Amino acid sequence: MKIILSILFTFIGLGVLGIIFIYSGLYNVSAIKPETGISKWVLETTSDNSVEHHSKAIKAPDLNDSSMIKEGFVHYQEMCESCHSAPGKKETNLAKGLNPPAPDLSESGKEMSAEELFWVTKNGIKMTGMPAWGRTHPDDKIWAIVAAVKQLHKTSPEEYNSYSKEMDEKEMEEPEEQSHSKENKIRYH
Repeated sequence: MKIILSILFTFIGLGVLGIIFIYSGLYNVSAIKPETGISKWVLETTSDNSVEHHSKAIKAPDLNDSSMIKEGFVHYQEMCESCHSAPGKKETNLAKGLNPPAPDLSESGKEMSAEELFWVTKNGIKMTGMPAWGRTHPDDKIWAIVAAVKQLHKTSPEEYNSYSKEMDEKEMEEPEEQSHSKENKIRYH
């Protein structure tokens, strides 16, 4: 009985110490100071395993369709480039201020499965700055982004920029009223 009481009081004591620590303000939440050691390991391991677990039931469509990839690059330029950069692009000030830093998707696109990329893009990642694009974009648009990300590692800066040029030319062909509404949609993502 004494052992059980000792274990119980130990857990109560640890809980009280945890609450004191939480309310003390001692933990530095500044985005300037990156996580290190055990806290970094806990956050990264939890995130990696959560993404893997929650993406298991997802089935990717055929991501080799050239029009889907092209559409994905247009969305990537609008929604992803400012944090994740792109072939031939410099890191933005926004990206420099993120903690944890946004991953290089030309590398992550090779390492992660299409289903994992889809889940992250659709659901976001808490406390990382990664938004849940599933709140504003249908699945087919998210799959298009995933198709582009899976191609990112083998896309030259010239090829990447050609998608931007095509997007600009397409917008110039649209009637002015549609162009403004599209511009507003992009601005508020």
